[in-house]
Amino acid sequence: MTENPNIVMVSWDSVRADHMPFHGYDRSTCPFVSEMAQEGLLFENTQVSAVGTAASFTGVFTGDHASATMLNPDPSYWAKSLEGERLLPEVLQEEGYHTGGFHFNALMSSNFGWNRGWDVYEDHMWDEKGGNSPTDDSDEDLKSKVYDFLQKRDMGNFAMHLKKSITGETPVKWEKMWGEIEKFIEDAPEPWFLWVLLIDTHHPYYAPPESHEWSQPGIRPTYALNYLMRRHRDLVGERRQSVIDSYDNTMRYADEFVRQLDKKLESEGYGDAPFIFHSDHGDEMGEHANYGHRPLMYDTVTRVPLVMKNVGESGVREGPHSLMDLGNAILEIANIDERLGQGQSVLSHDRDTVTVQNLLGDEFGRTVAAVGPKWKVLYHPEGDWGHGMDFEGGSWEAYKHNEDPMEEENRWGEHPKKLEEKLRTQLETDAGEVRSKGDMDNETKERLRELGYIE
Repeated sequence: MTENPNIVMVSWDSVRADHMPFHGYDRSTCPFVSEMAQEGLLFENTQVSAVGTAASFTGVFTGDHASATMLNPDPSYWAKSLEGERLLPEVLQEEGYHTGGFHFNALMSSNFGWNRGWDVYEDHMWDEKGGNSPTDDSDEDLKSKVYDFLQKRDMGNFAMHLKKSITGETPVKWEKMWGEIEKFIEDAPEPWFLWVLLIDTHHPYYAPPESHEWSQPGIRPTYALNYLMRRHRDLVGERRQSVIDSYDNTMRYADEFVRQLDKKLESEGYGDAPFIFHSDHGDEMGEHANYGHRPLMYDTVTRVPLVMKNVGESGVREGPHSLMDLGNAILEIANIDERLGQGQSVLSHDRDTVTVQNLLGDEFGRTVAAVGPKWKVLYHPEGDWGHGMDFEGGSWEAYKHNEDPMEEENRWGEHPKKLEEKLRTQLETDAGEVRSKGDMDNETKERLRELGYIE
């Protein structure tokens, strides 16, 4: 690698490791990324630092666990949680990198505090209004008041899905920002860092029909099924396979983006640029009484794919590894000495244990997992904090990865005691949770409703 190489990172939203062929899945959900995994460096057991996009990327971009909870999607709250942190793009920018970030995820938008350190940051929050700041348009205000009225009656999410089902409006696609990404690659001064987060793999799981490798419903029943799986999970029943088929189809579609991006890099003379692929968290497909990504500690939502190529190494790293060490790996690739937070580098440091943590606020505390090479121990506090499954009296669980990958047999008591000590230490560590609450603009509210963070 050159002294300061150009670097690419592609993140997929909501993709679990065991739906990847290179992690044993029997469907070809991502043929191109699978080629990357075969030729490059594959991390076999990568755990997120937290479940949920904003909490997970806090780990990636700061090297620390999030001091905010995914149960509170308020932008000012999250922006405050990042105030004392150094962000990966800030370090890269200060060291001479031209930085560019592109996505459609409201949780990673500028008003959440994620625009620091970027020369180009396209979060597409207000594209349709033609500006780059919130609007106070009276129609938007009226719509927000209607949604707020419905939300107080537990009908806001239903109304949003009903509207989508009636109109047949399709989710945003990566093609909408492809031109911006091409332009960045063509025009950016070297060295540059490019980050793209694809939301195409996030529910409601609807890829364009040409990417439907497996049979799935049309767009209108897809929205209805999405509402059902998230709000009335016990009624999904035989429709579960349709959810899985739809989920897998989104990966085939997102895989085509990675193929096109790699082709573009090659055509512009950047075929040897270090390329990093990962997901921010997984999604459950009916396991543990859940669909989607509640802040649980099971591998269905905590274990994600991580693949690199052109980083001077190939093969398989067994792990465990943490996305909290990914940002420092990027700094290592960039030949920058500074390190973020408490993170290490997944390239040059191996950990015996990694931890996953989600804060749940004063009432419930936190969920925590400690993961070793063979065992995983985890704790869920008492209560129905996760929208659907009540952990009576709190839940202490232990699973052996190689014998029980779906974590169905709780073997608490057989686990290594050192792993339990790590779990309890994390539970006792001061989380330093931030306190903040502010007004949310109408566009952010609507985007978060679509993502399911506002019920």
